[in-house]
Amino acid sequence: MEELLVAIMAQLCEKDGMSDNQIDKKLGIGMSQLNRALVLLGDHTALGGMGLVTVRQDGKRRTLWLTEQGRALCQAQ
Repeated sequence: MEELLVAIMAQLCEKDGMSDNQIDKKLGIGMSQLNRALVLLGDHTALGGMGLVTVRQDGKRRTLWLTEQGRALCQAQ
């Protein structure tokens, strides 16, 4: 799972605001796998999230955005 989290963060560091479909296709993973990873990367600390990624819903389209903490992590790399 750690490798998947790193891969998702790498994609978002390269292009913030990607759709969930873009990421799962680029990484060759299923949506359920991506959803589990987003719980860990997400900003819902009550669910154990790290606060690195936030999800925005625009109609049927779901986009993934780095939080300030996520952007800081990208810049530190």
